[in-house]
Amino acid sequence: MIKDDPEDNKFIEAAVDQAADLIVSGDQHLLKLREYQGIKIITPAEFLKQMRNYL
Repeated sequence: MIKDDPEDNKFIEAAVDQAADLIVSGDQHLLKLREYQGIKIITPAEFLKQMRNYL
């Protein structure tokens, strides 16, 4: 998982446990992964852009 900031692993673990589709975060350690076990990791700006396209 995240070696540079192990505190961030709790967010990944929660997403995996809840079968999330994505993680929205501004944390650079998480964003560096881009994806974990099929869970996309995106910025809040990317999320808003996707929601605008969805609606």
